[in-house]
Amino acid sequence: MEILKIKEGDIEISIPENEKLSGKIPFFNPVMKFNRDFTIAIFKVKRFLDGLSACGALSIRLKKEAEDIEIHSNEISNETLKFLRQNKEDNNADIIIHNRDLNLLLNEDANFDFIDIDPFGSPVYFLSNVLLNARHNAIIGITATDLGTLCGRFGDACIRRYGTFSSKTDFDKEFGLRNLIGYIAREAAKYEVGIEILFSYYFMHYFKVYFRVKRSRSRTDETLKNLNFLLYCDISMSRKYIAFEDIGTENFCEQQQDEWGNKFKILGPIWSGKFADENVCDLLSKEVEEKTEQKILTLVKEEQNILVPYYDLHKFCKINHIQIKGTDDIIKITSFFKRSLKNPGTTVSGLRSEISKFDNFEIANENKFNAARTHFDGKGLRFNGDAKELLEILK
Repeated sequence: MEILKIKEGDIEISIPENEKLSGKIPFFNPVMKFNRDFTIAIFKVKRFLDGLSACGALSIRLKKEAEDIEIHSNEISNETLKFLRQNKEDNNADIIIHNRDLNLLLNEDANFDFIDIDPFGSPVYFLSNVLLNARHNAIIGITATDLGTLCGRFGDACIRRYGTFSSKTDFDKEFGLRNLIGYIAREAAKYEVGIEILFSYYFMHYFKVYFRVKRSRSRTDETLKNLNFLLYCDISMSRKYIAFEDIGTENFCEQQQDEWGNKFKILGPIWSGKFADENVCDLLSKEVEEKTEQKILTLVKEEQNILVPYYDLHKFCKINHIQIKGTDDIIKITSFFKRSLKNPGTTVSGLRSEISKFDNFEIANENKFNAARTHFDGKGLRFNGDAKELLEILK
């Protein structure tokens, strides 16, 4: 077997050259460097479990970059275990290696400050045991790569695996992340566990969610308040959240149609709250160096002020037969759009010329519409008004 040497951070690890093709050995993915960077940066802890360690890139990097942490590295594959042990020796890393089924290990010892679970595919097979056994205030990192299911492209699989009604949308990446967080929240509630979302994001082919375990009935109830259904129309691209308690009521019946009379689809339940803590974003920005990582942190932080899923501007303009405009231009326009509502003599076209005078388009008053870019999609725009109001701005 040919061996490759790969350098990441301060370590060098060995992997089989053909391991991506064989499917027999848990792989090392260089794209997941961002995942490992954020995991290492997010919090300094004393006892860490890398639940699905593979060749040990995360465990060994963490030990090298934060020496005073007790690192436990678990890998069930005997073939991959050889590389994990070799990489531990080559890097002189003092880590504790386990060769166990992760669920069994969690049932025996989950007394860790931080547990990271990074599977190939869905994390659902491990969530019950980590939520049942993790201690109060422990940090959990969950990775998911089954984007087709989470994002709604495979509706039947989404119902089976995550218990969520889904559909193709123009904000599929955000739906996928909120779907994953919603599932974690519902699974946690079974054990009277609440979750405090620290930071989550989408990048290339995976979702990552970091949260803190809160063993409290009241925190569980607070968590569940962030679970709602989403009404979505793929004709007009209208979307809005509707609370659990409104399902089946007169209020719900009145909201079955969008602003143009088109029927809504009911999607969810999904997470409708913030998917990152702005303070955590600030802390992480001091720890990571990559420009792409900094960009993700900046965008994720700005997104938390608008919780309704983003619009794909290109698709929205296409279905409404209007000229596509740049996202930055739309953000500037929305910052001042409410002036036209308060002052009937002010037109949107007039606002556009006025906006050009401002370098900082975030300056606005309490009555303004708000808009922001999104890290999910370069063509995406977050907007706190409805689809009809967005259309009026774009015309």
